[in-house]
Amino acid sequence: MFFPMLKKTLWIDSFIRIHRLTTSNRTVSSTAVHKTGVLLSPPVPFPTTVLQGSSINQIKSYFARSSGQLARSEILSKMNRLNKMFKKKKSEKKNSDNGGYSVTKGSGAFSVTKGSGAFSSSRGFVNVAAAPPPPVPPIVDHGGVAPMQTDAEDRERQIKAHGRARQKQKRAENIFAEKVDLTEKFEVTKYPKSDGAVRFIDNSLVDNFIFASLSAQERRLLIDAMVMEKIQAGTVIIKQGETGDFFYVVDEGHVTFAVDGNHVGACGRGGSFGELALLYNCPRAATCLANTTCRLWKVDQRTFRYMLANNNASQQKDIHDVLRKVPFLSELAESDLLRISDALTSVTFPEGERIINKRDVGEVFYILREGKVKVHDIGLGDSPYVDQVIGPGDWFGERALLTGNVRIANITAVTNCTTLCLSRETFEMVLGPLQHLINRAAKKRTLEGVPVFANSEFQPFEMTRLTELLSERTFPAGTILAEEGKQYEPNLYIIREGKITVSNSKGDVNNNLMDADYFGALWLKEPLGSPSPITVKIENDTQCGVLTRKDIESVIGDIDRLGKPLVMQSTALNKDIRLNDLVKFRILGVGTFGKVWLVSHKKTSAPYALKQLSKRAIIGHHQVEGVLREKNIMANIQHPFVVDLVATFQDDRHLYMLIALVQGGELFSVIHTETRDGIPNGNSRFYAACILESLSHLHRRGIAYRDLKPENILIDAKGYCVLVDLGFAKIVSDKTYTLCGTPEYLAPEIILSKGHDSGVDYWAFGVLIYEMLVGRSPFYSYGTDQVSLFKRIVQVKYAFPPGGMVTEPAQDLIQRLIVRRQANRFGCLARKDMDVRDHYWFNVIDVDKLLRKKIPAPWVPKIKDPLDASHFDSYRHEENMPPSNKPHITAQQQALFKEF
Repeated sequence: MFFPMLKKTLWIDSFIRIHRLTTSNRTVSSTAVHKTGVLLSPPVPFPTTVLQGSSINQIKSYFARSSGQLARSEILSKMNRLNKMFKKKKSEKKNSDNGGYSVTKGSGAFSVTKGSGAFSSSRGFVNVAAAPPPPVPPIVDHGGVAPMQTDAEDRERQIKAHGRARQKQKRAENIFAEKVDLTEKFEVTKYPKSDGAVRFIDNSLVDNFIFASLSAQERRLLIDAMVMEKIQAGTVIIKQGETGDFFYVVDEGHVTFAVDGNHVGACGRGGSFGELALLYNCPRAATCLANTTCRLWKVDQRTFRYMLANNNASQQKDIHDVLRKVPFLSELAESDLLRISDALTSVTFPEGERIINKRDVGEVFYILREGKVKVHDIGLGDSPYVDQVIGPGDWFGERALLTGNVRIANITAVTNCTTLCLSRETFEMVLGPLQHLINRAAKKRTLEGVPVFANSEFQPFEMTRLTELLSERTFPAGTILAEEGKQYEPNLYIIREGKITVSNSKGDVNNNLMDADYFGALWLKEPLGSPSPITVKIENDTQCGVLTRKDIESVIGDIDRLGKPLVMQSTALNKDIRLNDLVKFRILGVGTFGKVWLVSHKKTSAPYALKQLSKRAIIGHHQVEGVLREKNIMANIQHPFVVDLVATFQDDRHLYMLIALVQGGELFSVIHTETRDGIPNGNSRFYAACILESLSHLHRRGIAYRDLKPENILIDAKGYCVLVDLGFAKIVSDKTYTLCGTPEYLAPEIILSKGHDSGVDYWAFGVLIYEMLVGRSPFYSYGTDQVSLFKRIVQVKYAFPPGGMVTEPAQDLIQRLIVRRQANRFGCLARKDMDVRDHYWFNVIDVDKLLRKKIPAPWVPKIKDPLDASHFDSYRHEENMPPSNKPHITAQQQALFKEF
């Protein structure tokens, strides 16, 4: 009896070593390599009938393939329960079951074969392609009654549930890089290179997904920043597990790659490795050894990220400056100009090519980036004009955005030219009709000039929203807007055109109001139902902009804010609750910086969730600013689908956020259960509608959420979604360049360091809808390494499963959200979130009822009592962890949290 268990213990230890490979972010083989050379296949269901009659090696294969991430003690525990099934079996030959794989090593490469299908790699860093995911088993309808489970079935259920929990833990790990501060002066050092060296490096980068997306100019900037390093034979260039900072291109020599001491690949001249280190600080996946004397070109993460960010910001500013010079664009809001610049497309024209033909209908606006063009044959009549030559920074064809009239001149490229172009169709899709934008900008300036609004310290998003709600109405002559002594509608009226008289019975008020005058501002704060002290009459047919008190209150909340300085809602946090008033019960979740505890108030017994964050961990990850930002954003957000912040505390070691308790568990647990992955179309639509409302609420306030995933959405007592964990949320007025989020949900612009804003949330929203319907995210399958995942995202490579699992309306919406170019992405167009809300997949959702929680939820959690935490995973091992004995942070470090 002892020997079989010892044998099992030995191979369990080997699988734990494989766990360290398969669960880390590797750029090497996407399937684990056992030190015997056997490649382990992806997990497949292991039927109970097979489990009951399996050999030790088959069970070994099952554990490795279905959950290769189980802790040693957990596997031993499960093996003890399974041991009775093997006590009559004879020991089998060592390595008798190799999973059907064979490995053939060649010169600097290896190939892997299973059955009749083979795949191999021989160029650069070898990556074994991940096998396709196993087919999703059909959901069996038992008529609402679950069948009885045998002991073996229960064991299998537990194993699968644990594997799924481990899968969630792996996926839930966020990645983030240090902030790119564009105000910091950063000089990129250029290292001279021959033309041949430049061409060689450029050709070496052409197949790399990070560099393939860069412009020729950006690649040249990067190549100029690469420095040569000579490495002696036998030198360890990169050590597995250490944090990487450099990306390398092999100019000369031979480099081998090893994982846990096992050779997994090699590369020679033209090969490259370490690209993930350019994006964020991640542990190296393999040890890289110089097999011969090598010459390597290298560039570090800070240079790469700052170079791209500064280059993008500089280009953005140049375009912005040009747009500001275009007469009818100069009055547009900054946000509109930013969206115009995002929508521009680069087009090149060779010398001598005709760009615009006279008398053609104008459809495209051009900004000249490089080269020169000639404007000739000017005019549609007989008046002579002198030909003109214009260069970089000039523009032409601008009236196409406004009128669509015929062109009045020919324009020809004098030299090779690079232009940035925008068609009228694209302009109106992204921003709406230009005249509408011009009118909106004028409305906002007028509203900001009314004293009661000028003296109010509103947030920028509030003024923008008030402008949008300012409706245009026409009143016929003789209309009485208010009559002395009678109740009136407390609205603000801004006269566009016409005439209005204001008078009273005493005769001491007798005013004539004309174009651009306004009235009603003083009424807005009067008690509802008050009698009017004046009579207001329309003398001529009059057009007015009207802003109702109801609309104003919908934006600013309390009407008393009119005419007063801004008071942040954070002052409304509960100051009466103290940290020592709270009793801890159990851990609800664990994150990078700490834990979330279930707590209750000693006196009131009110339940809460207490987010406990380690100051040392926050400082170590350079996230002090992010945590302070999270607290401030949460303190100023009030929405039924966004978690409430109740109070904040701190002590010498930790920061604490006391938040409302949401007891239904994670949306992840609704999507992924013990019996199925994915939820029906109608259920997905309900949850998606809740999430859309929470995102829209943040976006209207200029906040990008940046971490949407099922793990960050909880289900409340009524079955509705609540958005939690605003750790990556940020107010973004322009672009931000910090890489952060969950790998499977990152938008291309985040991965490529192109600068991003709240548009990344709509990409993630599409990914989330896909995962709800299909049961997995669109770009990930089992065994996919991080490089392959990012490559699929950047190239937008995904497909819908066959068989009608995803309905046509849902597919259409997902395809409009998961769009590489943000300027063309649903949610980022002229109608913003309304495009998504009005899509025909959502047409059965009544938003007003949804916000009032009047629509029956597809699943309502059973909650036994105010402290019921049964819908959350157990973290008992974390609860029993002893307190940290690390020294306290310094007084200088403590000062970083003064504003918390």
